[in-house]
Amino acid sequence: MRLSIEWLKEFVNIDASAEEIAEKYSLSGNNVEEIISPFNVSGKIVAGKVIKVQKHSNADRLIVCKVDIGSEVRTIVTGDLTVKEGDIVPLALEGARLGELVITPRKMRGILSEGMMCSLEELGLEEKSESVYRFKEYVEPGTDIISYLKLDDKVLDVEITPNRSDCLSVIGLAREASALFDVDLNIKEKEFKVEGKCDVDVEIESEGCWRYTTRIVKGVKVSESPLWLQRRLIAAGVRPINNVVDITNYMMLETGHPVHAFDLNLFSNRKILVRDAKKGEKILLLDGNEYELDGGEILITDGEKPLALAGIMGGEETGVNENTTDVLLEIAMFDPVKIRKTSKKFGLMTESSYRFERGVDPNDAEFVINRLSQLLYELAGGISTEIVDVYKRKIENVVIEYPKEMTKKVLGEDFEENVKKKILQRLGFEVEDIDEKTWKISVPTFRFFDVERPIDIVEEISRIYGTEKIENEPFRIPAGGIGRTKEQKLRYMLKQNMTSEGFSEAITLSFVSEDIVNKWNFTNEKVKISNPINEEMNVMRPSLLYGLLESLSYNYKRQNRDVKLFEVGKVFRGATEKPEDVEKVAAVAVGRINKYDYTDYRVFTFYNFRGMLDNLAEAFRIKIEYKEKELPGFVPTRTAAIYLNGKEIGFVGMIDPEIADKFYDVKDEIYVFELSTADLYKNYVEVPQYRQSVVYPSVRRDVSFLVPKGFKMGTVIDELFEYKYVEEAGISDIYEGKGIPDGYTSVTVYCVFRSNEKTLNEEEINETWNNIKRKLTEKYPLKLRFEEV
Repeated sequence: MRLSIEWLKEFVNIDASAEEIAEKYSLSGNNVEEIISPFNVSGKIVAGKVIKVQKHSNADRLIVCKVDIGSEVRTIVTGDLTVKEGDIVPLALEGARLGELVITPRKMRGILSEGMMCSLEELGLEEKSESVYRFKEYVEPGTDIISYLKLDDKVLDVEITPNRSDCLSVIGLAREASALFDVDLNIKEKEFKVEGKCDVDVEIESEGCWRYTTRIVKGVKVSESPLWLQRRLIAAGVRPINNVVDITNYMMLETGHPVHAFDLNLFSNRKILVRDAKKGEKILLLDGNEYELDGGEILITDGEKPLALAGIMGGEETGVNENTTDVLLEIAMFDPVKIRKTSKKFGLMTESSYRFERGVDPNDAEFVINRLSQLLYELAGGISTEIVDVYKRKIENVVIEYPKEMTKKVLGEDFEENVKKKILQRLGFEVEDIDEKTWKISVPTFRFFDVERPIDIVEEISRIYGTEKIENEPFRIPAGGIGRTKEQKLRYMLKQNMTSEGFSEAITLSFVSEDIVNKWNFTNEKVKISNPINEEMNVMRPSLLYGLLESLSYNYKRQNRDVKLFEVGKVFRGATEKPEDVEKVAAVAVGRINKYDYTDYRVFTFYNFRGMLDNLAEAFRIKIEYKEKELPGFVPTRTAAIYLNGKEIGFVGMIDPEIADKFYDVKDEIYVFELSTADLYKNYVEVPQYRQSVVYPSVRRDVSFLVPKGFKMGTVIDELFEYKYVEEAGISDIYEGKGIPDGYTSVTVYCVFRSNEKTLNEEEINETWNNIKRKLTEKYPLKLRFEEV
């Protein structure tokens, strides 16, 4: 937002420099990025009256003028042959600077010119001038033109945060200055003529239009805007066009509420119908481009043809031109979300859309349209009709009950009650006493999108009062609070163990696309976001795996085919209205186990990946169990639920190759796990239970079974522990290849035998081992391949 200091001081009487005002704004939350001099002119530029004009003796295209500048008469040579006696012109004298041009006396075909007559282009008030500027009013010769035309004005480039749409206007920033400098805000209203009723009907069909206010202004004369209006628009970065269009732009900058003027004589009907666009409908806008609409955009129409793309840009066919005599004014309030979507869709970022996207005051329509009518009457001679106002979705003032002691409670320092009250009143709030301890504060609707709670009131008071005035006190931290909590220590230990397994920690976004969750929801949880930053991140993640798999895919597609990632973070579940966040740890892996050892060709399998999980459980001194589980998008025979003390705390498994290829473009096997960290932390055994050292030796036996593909060997392993003397059991090898019949896999199972009472002899071990093999082959569809002793 570019703010002219000269324009600002029309509303607040403050004796402060641009630098002082900028500092106040910056400290109160509206950061001033730059102080600009929009009219790059300096030095001695004065009003001069041409008292004599004669032809140049040596040039047909030059004339020699005698110019009275009050204190003396100067000789000026100019190429503008239209200059005549009696003209009062701006005259730049020696040393004056006009942009990059520095004025010096110089001879022109033998005659010394002691200065230069200026056009509006040279003064920075016009893009292209055809002649020297002549003042229409009388200006005393010798008058300082820079001061007279206010070309010494400074402009503040103010960075307005998205929640402060009220500051996207001169009046909004003047209101801030009123509070910051403790002066009154002066808004002067001028009279204008009102004759007759507005005979244009207004109908609102679109839910995206909350209010539509209009009136006709008859008999306007389209012409050039006065110099003061052009100067203010140029200072604000807006190009002047004609008086009617300039007045609408001026009013938007002054009030912050976008307005539009239609040429009423170009309507098909004397009607305004605000409706949603139909798919395929087309509209030609003021930028000269025709746009085909997708349907759902808000359109202003006359019941037959589109007149404007609401909140963004007017239509070319009903735009104001030099022949316009009657205009229809539009002051409206549109749904900020719909305007933002339409603006983004067509790449149309306008001053109007920028303000509507952030929200304008829905209740200032009459003030704005009357102020607009005043200027049209003053500068274009237009006579206004009465107002037609259709207010479909009424916005009321928010009322906050504010405990007076809350200021001290939050800031640590209290201020006098009348100081706090005056700050709020200067900012537009209405303050009433409920009792000795509480205020009832009515929030103005221009702060409708920003101030909702008592803590927001504290912020308003503190930023205007000045946080730099509040006495600083160092934080006092009790000594007992130093160091990590138990949970933080265990989280650190968890991350250290994952890192020691060769995994890299990842931090992914808490948002995911609803599309991927709908297509592959293995958690049956979905918490939607009501105001997502974009449509690709409109659901809170129900699992850490969505983000980790995206990161794995990103690396895999860039030829990094050996990836090991983990993350510790929150996932979200439950009702959208009141979701619950739960901390989990998850990991994903693909490719080789150790990519830095060129002699190690091992790749991740379900068993070695699960073994890494067993190592993690051992570090926490807990015993986890695995039970059969089927999850959407996972391979059934390579997926298991993880149990701790009889409670399911997570799962481990292999992603279905079809899912891996379709969603993530990964052709290799992906293994993942996810489990609750709360259960890990809760069951962590800090001091392990004492176990007496084993006295008697152990004996190991291995056997290879031919196992039908799809058979779950976990059941067999669990059963081995039921046999006498079995201390440990598991799978030591899996083989598929030469010598293995089709439909089978060779699985080598091992058992470790030990007695706590004696040394087992060969006969006892063989008897138990042979009994195990016999019963397993009888009970399950297993065949002995060969035995290894």
